[in-house]
Amino acid sequence: MLNVISVPEAAALSARISKKITRTELLPLAALPGRIAAEDVFCAEEIPLFCRSVMDGYAVIAADTFGAGEALPSDLKLLGEVRMGEKTDLAVTPGTCVKISTGGMLPAGSDAVVPVEFTDLDFDTCLVYRAVSPWENVTRIGDDARKNSVLFHAGDRFTPASVGVLAAAGIERCRVFGRVRVGILSTGNEVVPVSDVPVCGKIRDVNSALLSALCGSYGCETHFYGIVPDDEQKLKEALSLVSAGNDIVLLSGGSSAGEKDLTAKVLAEIGEVLAHGIAMKPGKPTVIGIVKDVPVFGLPGHPAACYFVAEALVKPCVAAAVGYVPPARKVTAVLCDNISSNHGREEWICVRLQDGKAYPVFAKSGVVSQLSVADGYMRVPRDCEGIAAGTAVEITLF
Repeated sequence: MLNVISVPEAAALSARISKKITRTELLPLAALPGRIAAEDVFCAEEIPLFCRSVMDGYAVIAADTFGAGEALPSDLKLLGEVRMGEKTDLAVTPGTCVKISTGGMLPAGSDAVVPVEFTDLDFDTCLVYRAVSPWENVTRIGDDARKNSVLFHAGDRFTPASVGVLAAAGIERCRVFGRVRVGILSTGNEVVPVSDVPVCGKIRDVNSALLSALCGSYGCETHFYGIVPDDEQKLKEALSLVSAGNDIVLLSGGSSAGEKDLTAKVLAEIGEVLAHGIAMKPGKPTVIGIVKDVPVFGLPGHPAACYFVAEALVKPCVAAAVGYVPPARKVTAVLCDNISSNHGREEWICVRLQDGKAYPVFAKSGVVSQLSVADGYMRVPRDCEGIAAGTAVEITLF
């Protein structure tokens, strides 16, 4: 008999036993997106290093344009042009202007740029039909970042946009925390490799591939250690080996309370069982424990249950280890069928989305195709006896 705990309790337990990753590595810019900064990143210079135009137009003294309009434009003498990527010796004085392109260095004396569409050129005279305020259409020295300022703090997650900021600051590499190492074991006499053609009574090892892909989406580094038969000694040896080289261990199958379900027994012998049984459907026969301070999750053999338990429990464990995992994408849709629920267990149900409506995907236990035909899943609370058609429900997308 399993002594179940709620999904929130199990998720909190998973986060609590997580090992905080402390190892680091130095990576080039292209490898940074998705990784977590291991130290503060400082800016060594002002960005930009010079005042530059953000428009094609004319560098002016803003006060010279005050009162300018269609009926009475400002007349400014054109001194010349600032060429892209070059420093200019031209200096703007009252009543004068300089032609400038986007990104060009603002000439001395000017403090604004009039967009070209609000001007006319008459030989060496520029007619300005719109007033600009001081520093309008100009990026000033240090507007992007100040010298010695912190661009990113330790614990921040790098994105593609972050790479752009780092490149602008002349930073080529950053130190990040290592990926969470997840060791994966499949168990069961009936399980054979994906490459095998299963004979009667055998099934392919779906869960190792499923878990590897799912944990990869969390940003983990996964390692598969093969299939272990229903043999207590062999499972004990395999679990000891995998827990010694990883931050999290996932065992697929053997987590229930039957004669051949050895996960909880072996875990108790070489480590500690912290929970056996989650008030969750599917996913009730789940084991949470530790071996030498390494979190171990005994996941159900049913692929959908395996997927959902990993989302519910492994994901928060990974998040606690590195301080971040990609957030779930969620939408709201109208439920199209009545759903009766197993009162006492939180139920996770696959759904297909179409035109803002959610259609439950009902499947028999062990059917893995429901995950691929569905667009996501909904969660029915533990204390809920069902949800009526027409109700707006939250869907977590796959």
